[in-house]
Amino acid sequence: MGNSESGLQPLYSEKFNIIRQSLGSHYESNDELLFHCPKCNHHKKKLSVNIEKSVFKCWICDFKGTDLLPLISGRSLRDEWRSLTQQVDITRFDEMFREVEVPPPPTVTIPEHFCSLTVPNLSSVGRRAERYLLARGVSREQIYMYKMGFCFHGPYKNRVIVPSYDFHGNLNYFIARTFAGDYLKYKNPPCSKDVVFNDLFIDWTNPIVLVEGFFDCLKYENSVPILGSTLNTRSRLFEKITDNCKTVYLCLDKDAKKKELQIAKNLLDFGVKVCKIELYDYSDLAEVPEYLLNEYKKRASLITRDDYLIQKINFGG
Repeated sequence: MGNSESGLQPLYSEKFNIIRQSLGSHYESNDELLFHCPKCNHHKKKLSVNIEKSVFKCWICDFKGTDLLPLISGRSLRDEWRSLTQQVDITRFDEMFREVEVPPPPTVTIPEHFCSLTVPNLSSVGRRAERYLLARGVSREQIYMYKMGFCFHGPYKNRVIVPSYDFHGNLNYFIARTFAGDYLKYKNPPCSKDVVFNDLFIDWTNPIVLVEGFFDCLKYENSVPILGSTLNTRSRLFEKITDNCKTVYLCLDKDAKKKELQIAKNLLDFGVKVCKIELYDYSDLAEVPEYLLNEYKKRASLITRDDYLIQKINFGG
């Protein structure tokens, strides 16, 4: 943080100390500092401050300005601030602090040759797809609940199709997993993966379990797959969690320790309580027997910032 030029660094440090004394603790996001907003007093740190550009904005109540003086508390600190600061041209405000545009919802349609697995008298290909799912521990109730299907032809031939629906019940994504041993296990639809997979089925008033893939989320109720290598802090899923959830359980495969560590750190930064479900002798969640799942969740350990720092050192981060 701060300007790297030696002449400006001391000035930045003085300004930073005044801001910290006025607003309290913070965390960093790129070139900005995130504090609790003194105007709306939101429980999460949503007041974004850029000291170098002398601009601020609260992403909750839209409290903003091109001079940081309104954020300074106490006469002596305000007098000290006036002696340090320089006004910024107000016409540059939008350029300096342009809100990130939210991309439009992804456009996706169910594959042309999709056939439901919820109908009677399945074809031979359908029965093969059903046997594959049952062998993976998917119940017939889950097949019906998630409206699973398969394709007998086209680009998704011999793949199980699991559609995803947003909060309003609109299709927003689907996964296509081969049951015929094709080289690509999964074939993604031509749209963004920045979705909350099957948001329609999630109860956001209760703790959720974050897992890697869709088949993992069948192991625990109220589970959400991250569908990727990480959970970006600007993703729809991360925003949904930080806006709605007080507690998150993390249950990622053992080979995803660093990824899990970063997700935990980001959630802690946003005031979310994080618990870790250990897999013990199993390398991934898919291998864990049903009778152990509840026991493992009961044993879940609370992750603190100290735990994060220790693990970061252990993994060389």
